[in-house]
Amino acid sequence: MKKYMNKLIFTLALFAVMTTVHAETIKIGAASPDGDYTKIIVPAINKALLEYGYSAIAETSAGTQDDIDKVMSGKIVAALSQLDVAALNMTPDKDPNETLLLLWSRIAPKALFCIAHKGGRIANYHDITDKTHKTPIKISVGDKQSGTALTFQYLIKLDPELDNITFIHKGKTPTEISQLLSGRRDLVCFLAIPDLENHVIKGIMEHDELFFINMDNPAFDKAKIGTNRIYDVVEIPLTAGFLGFNQEKLKTIVTWVGLVVNESQIDEKLLNILSTVVMKSDLIPSNTFMSKTKRWFDKGIDRIDDWMD
Repeated sequence: MKKYMNKLIFTLALFAVMTTVHAETIKIGAASPDGDYTKIIVPAINKALLEYGYSAIAETSAGTQDDIDKVMSGKIVAALSQLDVAALNMTPDKDPNETLLLLWSRIAPKALFCIAHKGGRIANYHDITDKTHKTPIKISVGDKQSGTALTFQYLIKLDPELDNITFIHKGKTPTEISQLLSGRRDLVCFLAIPDLENHVIKGIMEHDELFFINMDNPAFDKAKIGTNRIYDVVEIPLTAGFLGFNQEKLKTIVTWVGLVVNESQIDEKLLNILSTVVMKSDLIPSNTFMSKTKRWFDKGIDRIDDWMD
């Protein structure tokens, strides 16, 4: 019996090794090497793909735009992208042959957070578009290819009043917050998956001189790719409150992370498999903050138009 069991274990192990060896590996653009795309989403996609004889590894880069450019050139098979960044690239100018395909899914939500300094020029969204400002509003948005910078590119398309702005493309968020406190910035903005344990969010909520402004222009709620909404303007909690009550909340835009491919560069079998995988409701491990946040959004939260009613 022991000899039989040892032989069975050896056979199963050999089969597992052979399956792994022969699995075709694809590269998925994931931007930052230490970001959530690389650490959580690509490993989850990889695990799901193994069932179909494929595996996936993260291709890191300067940012999502760089990843999409690689997809369009055929250097990588797919890239993780916010819906708004995908929309920026699905235009007649950038994609005249309509080969960039967004595999519709709601992998993870990302919210826009904008930090202001008490006593500064900006106290709410309308202050950003105030024409009485004698000098442009200085907004820190990270690298030019970052998701935050690209989000603002799209927001400008939706609100032409966002025309008196100087975007700052340098420094990490903590450093830029110091610049904000020194009066050299009017806003510091970043995109993140809503998480009460996020150290930057917690730090701002505990700071006496800093606060988050609402990014609640109802026009943002109307943007779509086809019939699918790019943004929701929603209330998200910034603090846990007491038993869920008396939470401090922020009204801001939330978009979703999806997967884009070049339809002319990918074979039909892999395209069908990726389409199936990214729509799995349990794709992201249930014990991660990303999965918990996604479940919270999937249950439904008040959109700004419902709140206004």
